[in-house]
Order: sequence, then C-alpha cells, then structure tokens
Amino acid sequence: MNYKNIILFFAFFILSSPFEAQKGDEISPYQEYLFQLKEYRKNCRNALKPYRYDGSLTTHFSYKEFTYAKEIEIAIIQNEIYRLSFNAMGILNDGITIKIYDKPKKFNNRTLLYEKDNISGNEFTIETNEMIDKFKQAKREQGYEEKVVSHLRLKKLFIDYIIPATDRVFEINEDDGSEVKVITKGAIILAVGYNNL
Repeated sequence: MNYKNIILFFAFFILSSPFEAQKGDEISPYQEYLFQLKEYRKNCRNALKPYRYDGSLTTHFSYKEFTYAKEIEIAIIQNEIYRLSFNAMGILNDGITIKIYDKPKKFNNRTLLYEKDNISGNEFTIETNEMIDKFKQAKREQGYEEKVVSHLRLKKLFIDYIIPATDRVFEINEDDGSEVKVITKGAIILAVGYNNL
C-alpha cells in the first residue's frame, strides 16, 4: 500500500469517526457522553494505584419497565489480592445495585461476597481480601473442615449489575405530533488490578 492510499484511508477514518464534529464545531450529546466515559475510564484506572492494572470493562445498559441484571465475569489469579475500581459517573438516573458472587447466576447455592446499593454518580474501590474472608466463612458454615477452608481460593468473580425498573417516559415528536418513548441509558466502568509486590 503506497503513501497516498494510507493518507486517504486515515482521512476517511477521521471523517467517518463517531467523534467527528457536526455542523461546525458542535458535538451531539451522545458524542459528549462518549468523551466523558473516556475520562471516567482514565480515572477508574488511576484509582487502582499502586496495584498493577489487569483490565477494564465498560458495561452499558438501558433502563426498562422491569428490574433486571447484567452479569460480568472476571478471572483472578488465585494467590493475589485484587482491587476493583468502579466508576459510576455515567449513571445519571436511578442508582443501580452491585452484587458480587463466587458463581454465575445459574447456581442457586452461590455465595454473596459483596453488595452495594444505590450506586450513581460516584466512584469507589474494593479489594478481594474481604471477599475471600466472606467466602471462607460461608464454607465453614456449610460444614467444610478448617484444613480444607484454609486452602480455598476464588478463581472467578461474577459481578451482577442490577438495574431498577423505571416508569415509561414519552416525548412528543415535534414533526408529526406522535409520542416517542424516551430510552434512558447508563454505563458503569470497572477496572481491575492486582497486588504485584
């Protein structure tokens, strides 16, 4: 590929980018929201220090007329302590709930390791050492012997974002006077790091 084709490719890419300005220098509210999420991701990653960055995930969701959950899974190195940094600045409406388990939602006997309610417009970090303690205590209560419990480790964490039900909102379309359903969205960012000392 010659230089002329490379330049044309980049010019096309830049002009067709979702971040390109519209009508002069104006940007749409959605483009502004995407820029804000990019900043939130940086803040989320910075909150991991001094832990070593392992990855991040932005979970987008829409509010519906019923409560529902979106589940994500993260793998962890068994003998390391992890820090989870959550940034909920992208949640501008009703707060969501975060629940962290040792197994996916298809299992009835999973252990709740962490829970936080009404999360919106904030950021916070948690570490897995408290979750490991809860996990071991739950196994003791289930009758596991102490020598078995002392060797138990978490291999994966299953994080459930529970999005609350919201009432349906309509706007009137100015062009034809019809009612249009307003879709309310949000996003939460998770960055993961481990203690590499």
